[in-house]
Amino acid sequence: MLETNATTPPTTTGTKYTINPCAPLTSEPDTVPKIDRCPENAWVCRSVTNYKEGQGPRLTEVGSVAGEKSSDYPAVEARTSGNQPPAEFHWKMAGSRQADQSTWSTDIKFVCSKSAKNTDLPKVLEFKDGILSLEWTVPAACALDDTSGGDGGNGGDKKPDDGDKSTTGSGGLFSSLMSIFVAVFMLYLVVGVMYRFLVVRARGLDLVPNLGFWREFPYLVSDFARHIWDTVGGRRRGGYSVV
Repeated sequence: MLETNATTPPTTTGTKYTINPCAPLTSEPDTVPKIDRCPENAWVCRSVTNYKEGQGPRLTEVGSVAGEKSSDYPAVEARTSGNQPPAEFHWKMAGSRQADQSTWSTDIKFVCSKSAKNTDLPKVLEFKDGILSLEWTVPAACALDDTSGGDGGNGGDKKPDDGDKSTTGSGGLFSSLMSIFVAVFMLYLVVGVMYRFLVVRARGLDLVPNLGFWREFPYLVSDFARHIWDTVGGRRRGGYSVV
């Protein structure tokens, strides 16, 4: 939860943002009047309260800045520079439609910083033209930082000579597919770790999404390889099985 205050004589205006980048916000208690609650299915909620000396607080505005329907999900973009691993991710999601037919939305920029903590709060950059811009510096955004430099021992600065041009060209498609696979896996890992940390409250190895599957993965690969070997071996024997 983030809150900013602005002096608006003779009152003070407080703007509060309630944020959960992993799932819709939980429903507010029944003690809160329904008209004052964040909309259902909201992932980011904005509320504006007016304070005046000698009077109680007065809620003047509440609305969803991200999420409107139960089928709404955010879009996550990874921004890279050349062959470097992504240093930031953008979490984007549209919110509710306003009376003037405009639609509010949220753009959260997750920035890699190993010195930060996952418990650190995001920073409000601005709310302009219905777009809420936040910056969230967390180590979870450094998911692939340690995998950089994996050039197979060839030295990152080595360039292929003329004799290697054909090999480099034939490997272009494979490199592109590997880049797409790595980017997708990275997004899966970052979003999964953030979800398990912020929602499930997991710690340590339990932060890894689908940890049970990854523990069983080597055995699954082994069983698959054994099945292929048995199939190929059966064909070499003409399709007959040894009794």
